[in-house]
Amino acid sequence: MLWDYKNIYQPYKGEVMENFLDLKKLNTFVKIAESGSFYKASIMLGYSPAAVSIQIQQLEFDLGMRLFDRLGKQVRLTDHGKQFYPYAEKILMLNEEAKESLIRTDDMLTGELRIGTIDSICDTLFPQVLAEFYEKNPNVNVEVRVCTPSELFEGIKHNNIDIMLLLDKPSVSKDYVADIQIETEVVFCASRKHPLACKNEIELSEILSYPCILTEKNASYRYIFESKLSELGLGIKPSIESQNTNLIIKLLCNNMGYSVLPRFLIEPKLRDNTLAVLPIKDFHIKVNYQVLHKKDKFVNRQMESFINMLEKQAGILQVSNPQD
Repeated sequence: MLWDYKNIYQPYKGEVMENFLDLKKLNTFVKIAESGSFYKASIMLGYSPAAVSIQIQQLEFDLGMRLFDRLGKQVRLTDHGKQFYPYAEKILMLNEEAKESLIRTDDMLTGELRIGTIDSICDTLFPQVLAEFYEKNPNVNVEVRVCTPSELFEGIKHNNIDIMLLLDKPSVSKDYVADIQIETEVVFCASRKHPLACKNEIELSEILSYPCILTEKNASYRYIFESKLSELGLGIKPSIESQNTNLIIKLLCNNMGYSVLPRFLIEPKLRDNTLAVLPIKDFHIKVNYQVLHKKDKFVNRQMESFINMLEKQAGILQVSNPQD
């Protein structure tokens, strides 16, 4: 049904203010704007699609203007919708902030925390800090999503993720806040039994002639590695590719080739002498361990507590601060 906004009843100003400040309608509006779909928003909110449609019709009626253009299954914000969106976000954020300010800081944390990360962090850094967080905050419902970096940024953008952890180039976007950003070393590594493991210095051309095991193409530190090779007029064709870093490390332990990984991922295997760092001459790679959240997002107590734990953990990682 299409509404004729020129001829419908126009409520007086005070009534408009009272009606459109209905937080449920505003939240529904924001979820549709973020997801680009009435149906996706209904799933996120736990409403029926019909209920979502009715709420938006009521909000548009209250405001006397169309907020969305419906183009088949696609939904786009109108110019009025784009103008209204940041204000709706701020109202919802202030509501959360007001509720948070009324909670005593010594109360046990509740609510939810949605975390996104990449496979390599999930397998190594994540279990310890998540266990500590759960021990201290058993009433917080934690959702963990393992995604590619591009999927993480989409999740943050559409407010489907509260905090994301990744390894990548430093984030320079004004749309995100870097809670933690630490530079860490990426190394060539292989089994102690690898033919090159006993060498004190290895030419880049020599190591590139051996079988290589890498993460999937365009994944953060592989992309940085291949970009640097490209600058030198070189390339690489891995014998095995996998997004699972645990699998890569197991293959290295079985002496099936070498890899290029952040050092902290293999630190336990270096300590027990299963793996070795291969000293490549004049070739050094760095990647940034980052914890980000969306700018203007209200940082609730769950997020703050988890970020604080990540900061403590980052201090004991095998990483070096870019300023050092």
